Amino acid sequence: MQEDIFILIESYRKNFTDVEQVIADYFLSKKEAIHMDELAKLISVSKASITRFCKKIGLNNYKELIFLYNLSLKRERERLSVASDVTSAYHSIATRSDVTYSPDDVDDFCHELYQHKIIHFFGKGFNSYAGADFQLKFSRMGKYVRIISDERSIALSANSAEKDELIVVVSLRGEDEQMQESLGIAKEKNVPILLITSNQHSPLIPFANNVLFAAGFTREESLGIISPQVPILIQLDIVYERYIQLYSENIQKWIKSEEILHS
Repeated sequence: MQEDIFILIESYRKNFTDVEQVIADYFLSKKEAIHMDELAKLISVSKASITRFCKKIGLNNYKELIFLYNLSLKRERERLSVASDVTSAYHSIATRSDVTYSPDDVDDFCHELYQHKIIHFFGKGFNSYAGADFQLKFSRMGKYVRIISDERSIALSANSAEKDELIVVVSLRGEDEQMQESLGIAKEKNVPILLITSNQHSPLIPFANNVLFAAGFTREESLGIISPQVPILIQLDIVYERYIQLYSENIQKWIKSEEILHS
């Protein structure tokens, strides 16, 4: 791997003369690479001083310095480009999440959560990671949250769930035949079901009492730049924030009761 010129220059900082510090400052400021004659004139040093500077940092000549300098600048731009691409993608997802936001649906979703103490969280693959975040947040609210992430366990939980319990399903694509079968079993038993998906035509929707629509991925985002659970996490954070707003008094009562029980 080629040397990073900025790190190389900084590593010799303590050994530079005053003139060499001036030369170092020019390159560390990441300005345009120019010919030695132009540089000498611009920063008022001799070409001999620039040559000595190159030798001091372990390079053969100014040509080698400029080669490494341009290479390091290119890497710097690429790093900035990657960061910009990622943050732009996050901003785009957040904006699309705002577009799909429905206050009434979020309030209904929160009401169902409030009405049930036992919650079965169905989420396969990356969706189960979002479940861990949901479990952490709502366990603090006095809920018992059980994360189920494999097909067999989902089917068993749907079959054993009672109508006074709640099933929360997260599926970004919303296309899962096994999940459909499991939700069909729960629906027949009148177990309430909440769904979060980005698919507005998902075959899971008819089984749900309430649906929140997450932002879908663009073709570029679906290649793996953004973690798949991000749109789901945004919806869950919206729900959690609204839940606290709606039921703050009851939450405080529960926290106080817990404090008394554990004192």
